[in-house]
Amino acid sequence: MIIKIKHEIIKKHESGVRVTELARQYERSTSTICTLLKKKDAIKTTKPSTGLGILSKLCSDIHNEMQRLLLIWIEEKQLVGKTMTKTIICENASGIYDDLKGKQATEGGDLDTSRNLQSQLWLVR
Repeated sequence: MIIKIKHEIIKKHESGVRVTELARQYERSTSTICTLLKKKDAIKTTKPSTGLGILSKLCSDIHNEMQRLLLIWIEEKQLVGKTMTKTIICENASGIYDDLKGKQATEGGDLDTSRNLQSQLWLVR
């Protein structure tokens, strides 16, 4: 469960929402919600991730759009409890990049296709 969701659960519980209702809303067991609430002080001090960053000199519009779409995809997968590995994320990033590159090429854009995105993608925070 991503930290942003954990913060939401804690906030709702502190405003009076019952554990059973939270479990139903977030499709988790009451035991999971209780465990999360027991650790709420530590969770509250943890800041949500700011997302993805590419640690290289990639700064084109296509790379920015790829990052944005990849972050949305990761958040959707985490919301339904999917486990994300670096390999899965890199494969999806590569696919998103290729789709965007193809779209830009058909629209007459000029791209540097010599970059290997998968080897340059790093997750930050």
